Amino acid sequence: MEKAHLYEALYLVNHGIDEAVRGVQRLKKSPKLFMEAYHKSMAGLERRRSIINLQFMLEMRKLEEDDESRFEEEFNVWLSDEPLTNDEICQLMRGIERERKLEGKPPLVQFLSRSKRPKKTPKRAEGVHSTRKVNGSPTPASGVKSTVPEDAHA
Repeated sequence: MEKAHLYEALYLVNHGIDEAVRGVQRLKKSPKLFMEAYHKSMAGLERRRSIINLQFMLEMRKLEEDDESRFEEEFNVWLSDEPLTNDEICQLMRGIERERKLEGKPPLVQFLSRSKRPKKTPKRAEGVHSTRKVNGSPTPASGVKSTVPEDAHA
C-alpha cells in the first residue's frame, strides 16, 4: 500500500500551521489590543495541529498493524523451504490481485471458474516432454490465465 502521499499531506498540514503560527507571532508585535486574540489563536492552532496529528497517527497505526500481520504471513510462506502448492500460489495471486484492484490497476492474471478451465490431457507415455513454450516462458498454472501479452517476455 502506498502511504507516502498520506504522510506528505500531514506534512503540508503541519507546515501550513507553522506558517499560520509565524503570522500570528508577527501580530504579537502590534499594540496590546491583540494580546487576547494572539493567545487564543496560538492555542487554537496548536490544539488543531495536535488533534489532526493524533487522529492521523492512530489511523496509520491500525493500517500499519494490519499490513505487518499480512506481510508477516506472506514473508513466512516465502521463507519456507517447502515448495508452494497450487492452492498457496493461487492464494498469493488472489491477494496480489486484490491489492491491485484496490489501487485501480488492471489485473495481471484472470482466475477462471472450474467450468471455463481447459480440460487436462493425459500425459504421453512416449517420453518426458518439457512444459515450457518455444519462447521459454512457462505454461500458466491450471485455472489461471495471464493477461500479459505472449510476446512480453521475449
